[in-house]
Amino acid sequence: MHTKESTTVREADWRVSGEASARDAGKGRLPRWIVVALLSVLIAPIVCIWTFRSEILYRSADLASSSLPVAAVVFLLLLLLVRRFVPALGRREVLWLYAVVAATVGISTMGMVQFLVTTLVAPFWFATAGNRWEEFWAHIPAWAAPRSPEVVKGFFVGQSSLYYPQVWKAWLVPILVWTGFIGALLVAQFCLARVFYVHWSQREKLTFPMLQLPLVLTSRRSGGKPLLWAGIAVAAGVQTLNALHYMVPSVPELRVLPTEIGSRLPPPWNGIGTLYLTFYPSVIGLFALVPTGILVSCAFFFALVKGENLVAGWWGLGEAGGGGSGFPYTGEQAQGAIVAFALVVAWSARGRIGESWRNREERGWWLVFACAFGVLVGFGIALGLRVAVAVVLFAVFFLCMVSIGWLRAALGPIWNPGNDVAWWTRALVRSPMPLSEGVGLAYLRWFSFGDFRAHALPTYSEMLNLTDTVRIPRKPFLVSLGVASLLSIIASLWIALDVYYRYGAASAVTDQWRTYQGRLAFDILRSQVDGLSPQPGGSQLLAAGWGALLVVLLQMARRQFLWFPLHPGGFVMAQSGALEWMWLPIVIAGTAKSLVLRAGGLRLYEKAVPFFVGLIVGDYAVCGVLALASWLFRIPLYKPFPV
Repeated sequence: MHTKESTTVREADWRVSGEASARDAGKGRLPRWIVVALLSVLIAPIVCIWTFRSEILYRSADLASSSLPVAAVVFLLLLLLVRRFVPALGRREVLWLYAVVAATVGISTMGMVQFLVTTLVAPFWFATAGNRWEEFWAHIPAWAAPRSPEVVKGFFVGQSSLYYPQVWKAWLVPILVWTGFIGALLVAQFCLARVFYVHWSQREKLTFPMLQLPLVLTSRRSGGKPLLWAGIAVAAGVQTLNALHYMVPSVPELRVLPTEIGSRLPPPWNGIGTLYLTFYPSVIGLFALVPTGILVSCAFFFALVKGENLVAGWWGLGEAGGGGSGFPYTGEQAQGAIVAFALVVAWSARGRIGESWRNREERGWWLVFACAFGVLVGFGIALGLRVAVAVVLFAVFFLCMVSIGWLRAALGPIWNPGNDVAWWTRALVRSPMPLSEGVGLAYLRWFSFGDFRAHALPTYSEMLNLTDTVRIPRKPFLVSLGVASLLSIIASLWIALDVYYRYGAASAVTDQWRTYQGRLAFDILRSQVDGLSPQPGGSQLLAAGWGALLVVLLQMARRQFLWFPLHPGGFVMAQSGALEWMWLPIVIAGTAKSLVLRAGGLRLYEKAVPFFVGLIVGDYAVCGVLALASWLFRIPLYKPFPV
């Protein structure tokens, strides 16, 4: 919410900050923005290191895998505490540091480095006579992963050291190569975010719900808002009680984590599939900041998906189609929907895209994107992919990123929706897959199989909007973000190898979900090679086409009829499965928001916004405290969020 009061405060902050920088320069000291840029570059990789160790060794809450990263919010709260004792730390400086951390911490978590490193050496460690993974080894380039039995054993068993000469030398080239790949992936996403966010923020006027928390917390009068503290007290009280229950079971709990009830329903109602009840305070607070129309669309299409499952069970069609997919082909509909939605978003922004291409300075972003895209395609080809497969893989991936970027700017889902991008390579490139290509796709699965919660384009668009809102100087900010990103990539890869060589990726000390994801890539490859996972057939392709067509029809209906209530974004969210843990918080938030608006209109709602922000802050604060406690005492504790 940008009120007249907050605008006045922002301008005052800027005048004070500018005067302070001038005084610093006159006294021969570094200008404040340089100090802040240097701090952001130093702090970002440290936060990545803390995040990796906490998640892998101590099973803390997932600190960086949600759209609003817990680690970044905890860091923001610490900055606000420091700000009380260091008045020179102004609002702009706090938000600069927060923006850099929020945009880089995802590098260290699931969907990024945590899945990458376990994938690289999985085919050598988990190979057996039964799975015949030795057939894959000849197709793995020497620069992609180390294969020395001693080096691989140390990674999975532990009790070794990354700093042994034979170990670090074996990893040096692969780490440099994959650092370049991650860098190109991030650069390409930033270029797209740089083009689209202007249209989303200035022309479509999307609300960017994720930004409300840092903006409200850093406003000058945030500490004096009783409703903010009331929201914090409610969320922190509930989660503290649950943390005590985790340690002392006799203490009652107010469960907010997922409880599955779909399988408990009597036949035929259990045909609805999984149905989770969740009461995350932070998710309820976040969705209360979202336009009601989009919430209604999400709830409607979620109910429609469950109704389709129920009808499929009644008619005995749930197993039709083969290949692990059956009517109503929800996953295939999602494949078509998310790609079509990206095209709809691009078409809506076609004027902005044309302007960016005609502008000489902004045209450079397109050229940089083309270079990064070429590097990624070339990397895929070097791994064994055919040219067409590499182009399809990365093109669909970036289309998914554009879709998710819009959804984050409009809806703010706490987890990004996603689909397996490699499905499109099998659907569109119909010739038999060479084994070398299958190995290459397995090595690229870690970022493309649908776990998109840590990918950067949506966060980049939010941070660009944040810097514009408080007028952070663009070029210095981008330089600090670029350097911090590079150091965060290096730090995340380093701490991953350091931890695994000390404790073992296959030991009971470390979290095994990440190790399992590395192995799963080659389990899937084995099933594809053995013909147990066939290519998408006619039914699956028709379902994808129907999903795409429905998105286009929904968009046309919204354009033609102003009263039409359903948004295609809700269909994309529901079909992709992103609402499984979010549907009930959406219903609760939408109901609460509607009651507030009916009771007092927009004025009362604006007064209530701090309470909803407080729910997020209280939930995340408990998360941060427990994560820090797990790190200090080296024991797992209650995970308030997200599972």
